[in-house]
Amino acid sequence: MKKMTLVTLFLSLATLWSCSNAEQTSEEELTSVNAQALKEEVDEPLYGLQMYYSSTEAEIRRLETLKTNLVAEQEKGNSKVLEQIESIQKQIENLTRFNKYLMSLKPPKGLKPLPPPQPCFSDENNCDPEQKISPKTVVLLGNDLIVINVIIKNQENELIKMEYQPIEDSFGQASIVIKSEFRGEGVMFTTFKTKELGEITIPTPVISQ
Repeated sequence: MKKMTLVTLFLSLATLWSCSNAEQTSEEELTSVNAQALKEEVDEPLYGLQMYYSSTEAEIRRLETLKTNLVAEQEKGNSKVLEQIESIQKQIENLTRFNKYLMSLKPPKGLKPLPPPQPCFSDENNCDPEQKISPKTVVLLGNDLIVINVIIKNQENELIKMEYQPIEDSFGQASIVIKSEFRGEGVMFTTFKTKELGEITIPTPVISQ
């Protein structure tokens, strides 16, 4: 009886060890799969600070050109454009403040040091805002930028089916993943929440092949 009890105990321990080892292996495999998936997601992410700075600067220039044209219309006697001019000027001021805010933020950590946003120079085309996106695009935000909405519209101004979700990178910083089957050219509108300006939306030209 004692011998049978010892044999039974041995078999029970062997079974428990086998199950425990299988569970551990399963967890390790799952962790490995998740790590690989995350690696695929964060492969060459877009640098948010620079991307949004360039996009904002391009929008400021577009609005300034539009304002100049409207002022010319006003000088010809078209008083109806005055309200538009005032609205555009307000937009330019808010966008300028937003870019100053971006310049004040500490660059996020990375595998290599990331610089602050590079200024745009009026006599050089060094601020092209267009971004290439893929079916799964990651944008590195850092710890200060708060994104509350992202949409994409095509050249016909139609909404594109897509989704975005917040994630954390390996440094514990905020990023967003944008998933879309969009092909062609369009505009991505990113809405931020800030203490200084409240909510503000920045358009970024995008292309996907």
